[in-house]
Amino acid sequence: MIMGRKNLIVVWGVTRAILEVGSMTVMEGDPSWSGPLAGEALHLKVFHVLEPEIKNHIPPDVYEAELMLLELAIVTKRSGKRLP
Repeated sequence: MIMGRKNLIVVWGVTRAILEVGSMTVMEGDPSWSGPLAGEALHLKVFHVLEPEIKNHIPPDVYEAELMLLELAIVTKRSGKRLP
């Protein structure tokens, strides 16, 4: 079976700065024009691991062990509130 980009997605679990540069790289090519993807637009679909399209496929025990703190940190940062 040949896998094409239609059947391939990229899932990130990182902070916003890395997410933006990494996503741009796999969608449009290396924005710095210094790496192997310089000028190579792959047009891949990109998701963050906490987006519903991905999160809904993660078993609850894995989410709790691996992702709950990440989501809590992101939500707390977005709201500008600090944890007690």
